[in-house]
Amino acid sequence: MNIIANIILYGIAFFFLYEYTIKEWDPWNAFTVVFVIAVAIITTLMPGLHAAKTSPGEYPYDD
Repeated sequence: MNIIANIILYGIAFFFLYEYTIKEWDPWNAFTVVFVIAVAIITTLMPGLHAAKTSPGEYPYDD
């Protein structure tokens, strides 16, 4: 289910990128969309940025 949601969200992001670059030139919005896509890809590809073994309501540190 998450894969399908990601495909849909990336599709929407690339649609907006098309809208702001090819269809109607708007560099600020195009930069914003590229920035969001880049952050999403970097976060997905770097496993160190993911929370390790935490669940809702669990404090992740041992005091």
